[in-house]
Amino acid sequence: MAAEGPGRAFTAADFADITSARNAGNVLGRMHARGELARAIRGVYYVPERSELLGAEVPASVDEVVRAVARANKWVIAPAGDAALNALGLDTQVPARHVYVSSGPYKTYSYGPYEIELRHRANRDLLGCSPVTRTIVQALKALGRGGASDEALSALARNLTDEDAETFLEESRGLTSWVAEAAERIWEQRRDG
Repeated sequence: MAAEGPGRAFTAADFADITSARNAGNVLGRMHARGELARAIRGVYYVPERSELLGAEVPASVDEVVRAVARANKWVIAPAGDAALNALGLDTQVPARHVYVSSGPYKTYSYGPYEIELRHRANRDLLGCSPVTRTIVQALKALGRGGASDEALSALARNLTDEDAETFLEESRGLTSWVAEAAERIWEQRRDG
């Protein structure tokens, strides 16, 4: 945990290679009781970071907490809607309700002032795709076919690396046709730009 640094979220399942989930859960609970760890939601802990500027503890990010939950349950997840747009730099507003699509069941969590919602989605949008591709697909779906304008795709292309754009192009072949077309347009803009 020290090597990962502050803000990284953990569950007992993250330590399955060295001990049982029960033992790991007990140790995490004792570390929380001693103030060495903070608890985000039930079963999810993080190494707290202290902000000198704010004079307060900085909590783990919502995304970090959701990723810990997904790892513990072996779910594939991706930010959806406004969270996907925000993650890719297409929207600067930080949503109060963080929505993720998931290969797991529908679930909701409260974390500080935030509501986290996991929505079950078709596996073809999630499985077999990289995390970047999953996020891009969800951002495009948030924009909608009509909202995926040249301007929006240009902004998206600017915010991706060549490697991310190439991966998205390769992985988009089995997805909805308009998403695959958007991947080609993004790749062309990265290649030409």
